[in-house]
Amino acid sequence: MEKELPNFFSKRTEPRDFETVLSFIRKHFDVTWNYWYRVWERVNTDQENQRALIVFTYAQHMNYTFNQVKALFAEHDHFAIAMPETRQWRNILEFNTFFFELLQQWHAQDIKINDFPDYFDIPEWVLKLK
Repeated sequence: MEKELPNFFSKRTEPRDFETVLSFIRKHFDVTWNYWYRVWERVNTDQENQRALIVFTYAQHMNYTFNQVKALFAEHDHFAIAMPETRQWRNILEFNTFFFELLQQWHAQDIKINDFPDYFDIPEWVLKLK
């Protein structure tokens, strides 16, 4: 019997900070570090934004909606939007940009990141269920 993937949003009633999200993922998954990945047009080297890689990989495993992914990054999302000078080369801002474009095209709040594999080049094997 295959193990059920742990859902971060089960029984949650309030947002959590980014470290709580990472701790939850690390509790349930073995993490392999230092891999490059791409989010839309933003390419990350194997030495940068590795914590975001973990969260994006987890979101893919869970087949989360774009809104659920934004919730996982909520702490960073608020900061990136509030600080206009950070608009260049930020994964969450790239994610927000194409999510906004998809919403304009699809008019659906429940679209999932796995429905758009061309926007993500993320190695799924970065996380292995414990």
